[in-house]
Amino acid sequence: MPIHKLADGPVAITVIGAESVEGKFGAQVRFMGDDGTDVYVNELPAQKQLARLQLDLQSVVGKTIHLEQVKKNGTTFTNISLAAGASAGAAAPRAAAAAPAATPKLSIEELGALYGQCVALAFEHLYRQCEEAGIGVNAEAIQAAAATLFIKATR
Repeated sequence: MPIHKLADGPVAITVIGAESVEGKFGAQVRFMGDDGTDVYVNELPAQKQLARLQLDLQSVVGKTIHLEQVKKNGTTFTNISLAAGASAGAAAPRAAAAAPAATPKLSIEELGALYGQCVALAFEHLYRQCEEAGIGVNAEAIQAAAATLFIKATR
């Protein structure tokens, strides 16, 4: 079975099995893909990323996930997300995006105020999601969440 190293780039796999294993780099989660590819992720980041998606090692089976590493400020983060068309455990489906309506041009001040509201709402949402997932809200957690949001926004 080929092993895909996330340092070589992102990968999307349909999971046929996931298990906690002890490897030469400590506790890891082994994700087994339907194409025979295995991906190993350190256990703590894997558990946190799955919890964020409302999944665990059993419920991720059958889902198509996207795994990747992101380097920021000398630190490497592992991100796991559902591939397009996949659905999370108990998450509600999102409504289809409506076509944007024509909006009048806003001044710089109005755009700044709107941006401030968006950032405030994003932090409020982040705080609630972290509390629900049992993740402590500290600088590391916020940095990891910001990296995940940035990656999703740039896809």
